[in-house]
Amino acid sequence: MILSFIVKQDEESKRLDQFLYSSTGEEISRTSVQKWIESGHVFCKNGSEKIKSNRKIKPGEIYEIHIPPRPKLSLDPIPMDLSILYEDEDMVIIDKPQGLASHGGPEDARPSLVNGLLYHFKNLSGVGGEIRPGIVHRLDKPTSGVMVIAKNDKTHIALSKQFQNRSVKKTYFAWLVQTPNLPTGRIAESISRHPTERLKMHIDPRGRKAITNYKVVKTINSKKGRNYTLVEVNIETGRTHQIRVHFQFLRCPIVGDLLYSRSAKEFSKFGLLLFSQRLSIFHPGTHKEIDIQLPFPERFQRFEEEAKFY
Repeated sequence: MILSFIVKQDEESKRLDQFLYSSTGEEISRTSVQKWIESGHVFCKNGSEKIKSNRKIKPGEIYEIHIPPRPKLSLDPIPMDLSILYEDEDMVIIDKPQGLASHGGPEDARPSLVNGLLYHFKNLSGVGGEIRPGIVHRLDKPTSGVMVIAKNDKTHIALSKQFQNRSVKKTYFAWLVQTPNLPTGRIAESISRHPTERLKMHIDPRGRKAITNYKVVKTINSKKGRNYTLVEVNIETGRTHQIRVHFQFLRCPIVGDLLYSRSAKEFSKFGLLLFSQRLSIFHPGTHKEIDIQLPFPERFQRFEEEAKFY
């Protein structure tokens, strides 16, 4: 597959890797882009010299990425019961179960969603990297809900650009410990990896921009004097643990959050009470909007019935 990009006037003097990274969508890592450049899979049609990642680009230059074939995966297909909400030759939309990681990592050999995808689908996109075939965006392991998967590179690039351009509508629901001060709000606090606890993220003015909008739906007062609040959440960015960190910042952590809530163990039978309820996205081939909505999970309903006792 070949992707072609033309440098615009306002992009002059950007680094080549930065330009290509922003052009292909943020779910394709800058590291992958740099590897493509270093391995000779990126060409400038306006020149013949060897190009490097730190090359300063000029308006009018045309760059082509000749995406290399996906390497043979070291991942095994594993039979897995997947809830498929939509499928065609280009993409799949699933209901990711709680407790299943979207993809594995170098130090995590446990089965992930990717193993199940490899079992169910012959073709998956490869531009996201060897360990993430088909994965356009991620949901945290303890988070369930709507998730889109790409079957080919062209679709992956197009979907990733929609996420980057914030044209994808994503709606989450979460139960919080306590109630935010305002019934509706916009949390715009930047986030980065925690400096000492590597599994966690934290608020950091020098981190990546993150924006979360919320609306209080209902509140339950417990017999122990606590408030539990159901919120509808719409995110403008998709940073790691974004919703979880932002509500911890408001001192209203998500019920059952083992990383960001001190009371999480009390609610272990419910798990993390956060789920991706709705995803609205434009199909790259037909350009028609696909709007998928899920009913509330059973664990949400059980918590609402029992919250007054906690």
